[in-house]
Order: sequence, then C-alpha cells, then structure tokens
Amino acid sequence: MRIYANIYLIAFGLLIVAMFVLPLFSFEGYSIIKNTVSELGAQKAPGNWLANMSIILISFAVVLLGTKQLKHFWKQLAALYFFSICFFFTGVYKLAGLDAHTYIFNYTDDALHSLFLMLTGLAFCLFCLFFIFIVKKKKHKWQTAAAIVFAIIVPFLIFKHPEYRGIYQRLLFLGTFGWLFFAFATYPLKEPVSLKIPVKPTKK
Repeated sequence: MRIYANIYLIAFGLLIVAMFVLPLFSFEGYSIIKNTVSELGAQKAPGNWLANMSIILISFAVVLLGTKQLKHFWKQLAALYFFSICFFFTGVYKLAGLDAHTYIFNYTDDALHSLFLMLTGLAFCLFCLFFIFIVKKKKHKWQTAAAIVFAIIVPFLIFKHPEYRGIYQRLLFLGTFGWLFFAFATYPLKEPVSLKIPVKPTKK
C-alpha cells in the first residue's frame, strides 16, 4: 500500500501547489478568495495546464489507492471509479475564460466542465453512502457521514456567497481529498462477504 499512498500524497501535494501557488502567476486580478480552481485552469488562462494536470493526477491517484483498499468491495469501488472519472473530466474539459472580448472560447467544453463538476459532488456523496456500510467502527461511520454533510454544505455556501467561491472550493478540495486519504489509510473495514458458494459434503 505504501507506494500507492506515496503516489496519492505527491498528487495531492501538486494539487495544493496548483491551488495556492499558481494563482501568483495566473491572470491579473485573480484572487484565491473569489476565483475558483476551475477558473485557474480555464481556457487561455496562464499555466492552466498545471491546474488541469493536478486534477487529472489526483483522479488517477484516487483510483490506485482506492483499488488497493477496496478490491473486495465492488459496489464501493464502482462508486469511487465514478467519482474519479467525473473529476478527471473536469480537468480535461476547461471552463471558458473571463475575457470574451479577446478570445473565442469553446463553450461546449465549458458546459461539459460544469456538468462533470456537478456530477463529481454527487458521485462523492454516493461513494460515502456506500462506504459507510463497510466501515467497521462507529466513529468512522460518523466521520464518513460528516464528509457527506461537508460535501453538501460547501457547494451551498458557494452558491450563497459567490464572492468567496474561490476559498470555499479550495476548502472543499482539501477536505474531500484529505479525508479520502485518511479514510483509506486508517479506517478498518469489515470482512468481505465471500462470493464462493459453499459446497455441501457428499454422503458416503
């Protein structure tokens, strides 16, 4: 597991660098507080490849570490794959930039980015719901439930206070991906149900 955990931490570290350091080199007027990571990786934004690459890499890292930990739990693994794929495509499809007078943007990419960003949140909550059923300790079940509440409340705050959407989205990314690593690294899971059909002993 150690190699997958290290890959995850490297990818997570790159995401943090992209979220908090890349803004210093992005377009003029970019604010960590009011501008999102999506805007950091938007079309024509300076250094957008780094923001989008960090999203793609953390998506792969989640798949690697999750597959290692959940290989006996196909429902939870399928939900995790759905979450990772949706987040992956938010890095592939880019938000339209802010300067519509200077550039012609691909608004199909913009719409797909927004769609996959919404699906990512739903997929994360779905994974957490499935994950609760295989977590062994009650306190970890409550922590997983808290992760669901967190993933619901923060997007609501983004909608309610758009002037702070940048910092809210960063908190959302830090909280969700940080919790995922903590859960995979420390939560003991229930014994998987054997898929083998017991064979009755034959009478002699």
